[in-house]
Amino acid sequence: MQEQKLSHFLERVLPSNYPERKNLIELIKIISETCVPIRRMLEKGVSTRELSYKYELDGGELEPGVNPSGENQIHEDQLTHSIFLKSIQDSVIPYSFVASEESQPVIGDGILGVTIDPVDGSSNVAVNRTVGTIVGVWLQERIVCSMYILYGVFTNLVISIHGRVCEFLLSQDNASVNFNHFVYVRDLILPNISNNGYRCLGGNLSKWHDVFLKIHDALIERGYKDRYSGSFIGDAHAILYKGGVYGYIPSPRGKLRLYYEWLPIAHIFEMLGGQFIIAEFTPDGTPKARDPKDVLSLMQSNVKDVADTVCGGFIGNKKTIDIVLEYMGGLQPE
Repeated sequence: MQEQKLSHFLERVLPSNYPERKNLIELIKIISETCVPIRRMLEKGVSTRELSYKYELDGGELEPGVNPSGENQIHEDQLTHSIFLKSIQDSVIPYSFVASEESQPVIGDGILGVTIDPVDGSSNVAVNRTVGTIVGVWLQERIVCSMYILYGVFTNLVISIHGRVCEFLLSQDNASVNFNHFVYVRDLILPNISNNGYRCLGGNLSKWHDVFLKIHDALIERGYKDRYSGSFIGDAHAILYKGGVYGYIPSPRGKLRLYYEWLPIAHIFEMLGGQFIIAEFTPDGTPKARDPKDVLSLMQSNVKDVADTVCGGFIGNKKTIDIVLEYMGGLQPE
């Protein structure tokens, strides 16, 4: 069977009248192609000076700083942000905004909006654990495509678009005409289990509210295995394969970015029948679960104000999220 490249898949799957079809396909191609040198950078530990020179990035050698959310950055954070941004800006794609968690949003004059977490789990780089890139594409106030690229033992790309969630693998076979291209592997199915899956729960356990401790214990009793790694995208990918739940427990606040991390991955899970819920506290300190449909859509007019929103939450297959909701009193209004 002939290998199917990502670009050919998109041309075949998206109907001719799909909104912004040409620009959307080109944008996905550019982002996926940009991940190839980033993979090499992470593998070989190329220095900041070498990469800055190669990609002609402004400012010369970059120094570690603090991102808009107040977190310390490492070189990989800043470099990958700059590489993605330059790739998109150098293209002919008219974008509405490009928002990365490593810098302030860049505004354009087009329609498609892009959110990027360049290296999710970047603190894992130094200890050689899995990291990835998370991308969301917005059109008319909603996500129309999301994808992540996982840099592990091999490099794979998972994309949700037009009712499909598919996995692609970066071909590194020198003999293949698809060398250094992502090729189709399969359509994904999320196991809808209620026991013996994965539990990936982050946050400071010593500060968890009793409700979250009870959720933790209930999952253990049902045989859910602990697989928390410090990389949201690495853990989410494992849950797509095995079923279960990823949760970042607010104690007292969450850490993951709603628009850069939660919502793009939620787009994938929900398309497979899974569920994402926001975990927060009422004014009296009681944990509550909120439907993410209540959150503001990301638009050019508000991207600079809301893009760095952080929250706690749970994401996983439906039956496992139902277990979480049992202890949180179901979904509650904002």
